[in-house]
Amino acid sequence: MLDSDVIIIGAGIAGLTCGCLLAQKGLRVLIFEKNQKMGGCCTSFQKEGFSFDLSVQSLGECQEGGRIWKLIKRLGLLDHLHFIPLEPAREYHFPGQRIIQSSHLETHIETLSTLFPKERRGIEQIYKVLRKIFDEYSQLPSSLDWFNPTSLSSQYPLLFHYKEKTFEQLLDEHVSNPFLKMILSIRSSYALLPPEEISVVGMAGIEMSYFNHGVSCVRGVVEDLPLKMGYAFEKMGGKIVPKEEVEKILIENKRAIGTRSVGGQEYRGRVVVSNIDARTTFFTLVGENHFPSSYRSKLKGMRPSYSYFILYLGIEGEVEELPVSNNEIFSDRELSKEYQSLRDHRILEGAPFYLLVPSKVNPSHAPRGKSTLCLSLKAPYEFEEGWNQRGVRRLSQYLIERASTIIPNLKKRVLIKIETTPLTIERWTGNHEGAAYGWAQIPGQSGIHRLPRITPIPNLFLTGHWTSPGGGIAAVVASGELTAEVIGSRLERGEV
Repeated sequence: MLDSDVIIIGAGIAGLTCGCLLAQKGLRVLIFEKNQKMGGCCTSFQKEGFSFDLSVQSLGECQEGGRIWKLIKRLGLLDHLHFIPLEPAREYHFPGQRIIQSSHLETHIETLSTLFPKERRGIEQIYKVLRKIFDEYSQLPSSLDWFNPTSLSSQYPLLFHYKEKTFEQLLDEHVSNPFLKMILSIRSSYALLPPEEISVVGMAGIEMSYFNHGVSCVRGVVEDLPLKMGYAFEKMGGKIVPKEEVEKILIENKRAIGTRSVGGQEYRGRVVVSNIDARTTFFTLVGENHFPSSYRSKLKGMRPSYSYFILYLGIEGEVEELPVSNNEIFSDRELSKEYQSLRDHRILEGAPFYLLVPSKVNPSHAPRGKSTLCLSLKAPYEFEEGWNQRGVRRLSQYLIERASTIIPNLKKRVLIKIETTPLTIERWTGNHEGAAYGWAQIPGQSGIHRLPRITPIPNLFLTGHWTSPGGGIAAVVASGELTAEVIGSRLERGEV
């Protein structure tokens, strides 16, 4: 006897999106979540009156017309979730110079063109290409045959042309000033990659998901987004089971037929969807003998993204020194040195870091007269110093010292301190090596080269940042929508 039509493993944003859309069709959907809280990276925590968002501080496509806005409208949540526009979106600090970035593309282009007047045409052309690639990718049907180059090149010409190219190659086509190239590349760091490695397709998703519908943060705490989605899901008849870790995906006659929990409870369903780490899904929950050797080799050869070391601080006083809540601090104008250190399992001395002041936008994050800070560094999973107390303490001290050059007397103002390493992220999310964005967005793992949502095992599907479009909240919402579309169509046609 079937327990549900669809079983989803993992109540992250993609799993919740997929579940909500399938429940809206009247299907019986069951979601298992190993943690007490749903939301994956979109979770929050509290300590001594301070509130912190785990890793997601700002989101794209939340303003009217954006993908996230459309989803919450479809779920009837517009009156239950509110977003605060961030304008300007962020400020970049270089030695002797600061550059403010608008969340509006036209303003951003004008700012850069004023700084580099001889490069205006190239700047405009770069964003024209990124916009067209993003638009083409957004129109891809969930059932597209990835391996049909004729249809891809004719219907999606820019996506086809740039599918193997890096962002650095696009920059070299249109601009020449080295500092301008660095500024245009800065947001490749949100994929934890330098411009010579990130794909043009991946960069298009990062840039245009923000510029098309602005940058926002959730009013309150970020976990309000998954909590409200979970509320809508259960109101439509879906069921979420927290603290229930799946141990096995059940295979019968070479098809997925259900799951078994760590406690031994078995559940049957017509369809199983994995919204968790892809390696765990196939190597642990399924088992290597159930899928082709070619797929196995592909999985083993794929590269996860880097991770983060994050320091959360509750401090005394307001942070009036920073007019913008989202800041990135650079000690020089060279990006590649940092990534070479990461490849060598080190964190570069003088590495760029993020300095966020969430309480500047959401005063409820801190008691009156106090503030929250989030300081973070890109980090390798295998850190040469080891993620022990000594290594963690050194990185915390380093970040506080660097931030003190902008926020006076910071060390004396610290009231509480919480440290998060790649091991913490791996433990909480289950992401292999604490990967922040699933697979690294290099050309061979971006766009159409990401894992397909339709797996080699009938009735088993993927959603989330291990499949297309990739990492980021708007992208995993898109992934959840596309997976729901594929499953809904197949169920309607009786193919499952």
